[in-house]
Amino acid sequence: MKYTILTIAFCLIAIVESQAQISAGVYRFSSNTFAAIGSDPDRKVFGEARIATGSRIGLEGTLGYNFVQREEVNFYSGFHLGVKNSNRDDFYLGVPFGLLLKPFSEARNFGFLLEASPILRTDSGSGSFRAGIGIKYTFR
Repeated sequence: MKYTILTIAFCLIAIVESQAQISAGVYRFSSNTFAAIGSDPDRKVFGEARIATGSRIGLEGTLGYNFVQREEVNFYSGFHLGVKNSNRDDFYLGVPFGLLLKPFSEARNFGFLLEASPILRTDSGSGSFRAGIGIKYTFR
């Protein structure tokens, strides 16, 4: 049931963001590496689907809102909804706070991501804190 809800949420994000450009990224957060595909991160509202790789395989949807948008940097926040270890009851929610730095004036499609997020597991109510870095490229 929870996989169905997560799939529907991803589809709704895809429909809303269907006119956006596509971005791809690889991030290292705490003990997981994520591969991500999403909409244009330079839009005011953007979405992203992330797959956790390694020993803790999981799936995560992220919806973000850019509070600060400049040519060389975006500051955003939003929410995560994810499941890990393919355990149907191991859902989590998170609130990311992130910076997308685009330091190269000739290549604004390329950026470095810095993100931190408190995570709340819905099955046990326990929490954790996740932070990390990554790279992102937007295909325009």
